[in-house]
Amino acid sequence: MNKEQAQQLITKYKAGLCNEEEIQILNRWIDDQGIDQPDYEFKSNEQENLLKEAIRSQLKNRILPEKKRKKQFQVTRLLKVAAMLLLVSAIGIWGWNSYNHKQSEQFITVYAPAGQLKTLILPDGSKVSLNAASKISFPSRFTSENRKVTLVGEAYFDVVHDPQKPFLIYTGKVKTQVLGTSFNVKAYTNEPKITVAVITGKVGVMAGRLSVLLTPNQIADYNAKDGKLLKETISDASALKAWTNGQLVFRDQPFNEITRTLTRRYNTNIIIQNDRVAGAILNARFDKNESLETVIGVLCTYVGARYNHEGTTYLIR
Repeated sequence: MNKEQAQQLITKYKAGLCNEEEIQILNRWIDDQGIDQPDYEFKSNEQENLLKEAIRSQLKNRILPEKKRKKQFQVTRLLKVAAMLLLVSAIGIWGWNSYNHKQSEQFITVYAPAGQLKTLILPDGSKVSLNAASKISFPSRFTSENRKVTLVGEAYFDVVHDPQKPFLIYTGKVKTQVLGTSFNVKAYTNEPKITVAVITGKVGVMAGRLSVLLTPNQIADYNAKDGKLLKETISDASALKAWTNGQLVFRDQPFNEITRTLTRRYNTNIIIQNDRVAGAILNARFDKNESLETVIGVLCTYVGARYNHEGTTYLIR
């Protein structure tokens, strides 16, 4: 670069019009050639050196912000990447912990088939008697803020008292909550009602927005068809758990409902072919180990019906 070009480049630089390449050329020229044009004559080398340093300082100030911006961009980008990695790690840890929690929270299902009764002890020590054709599900240990079980069928509960962990039974649309008490829940899918009967303690029964509080010798009936939840006081609720001892107790029940109970208890088929007989209301009690022949014979005598059986199927006319 000759002196004229240098003069033009310096003038351009002073006007702030130099690009980065021209600034680098000018910086190299200052080091290699110095400035001795007419407009840039110096009385001493010291003055020339001062100008060179001033220009070099200005050049650095021009270039450095670009470098800083690049560096800041890189740092910002790194921070974003780090944040993403941290987020992914957090999600991974949460997922792993959640997976482990689910793995550790194993559920147990106990089923009592038709013709059988079962008794079991839950993880908290509560005792449950399962009626025939009933199923209960519960976690292998109660670790959350409550003790939750799911029931299909009928069961009698003797719950260990624990005010810190309410005991919850889910049966379709009905939730039963207790702290520690004994009660019977009947919730077969082929029955029109879900019934909760309290023997000792207090029980809360909820169905949607409806709720009732039961005390000993009170029952709650929820009818899924009309959505009603009714509360009633009876003389002896303990009669409703007589099945746990093998007894059969029927209280103001229609014959067709009684036959559904007999079907589960004796693992057989009972068909009523007479509508008048099907709707007949009965009260009856049968001791443990009473044969199906005896039970059906007595009930048919009450309502004036006849029966016969073909294999495992009983026909009532």
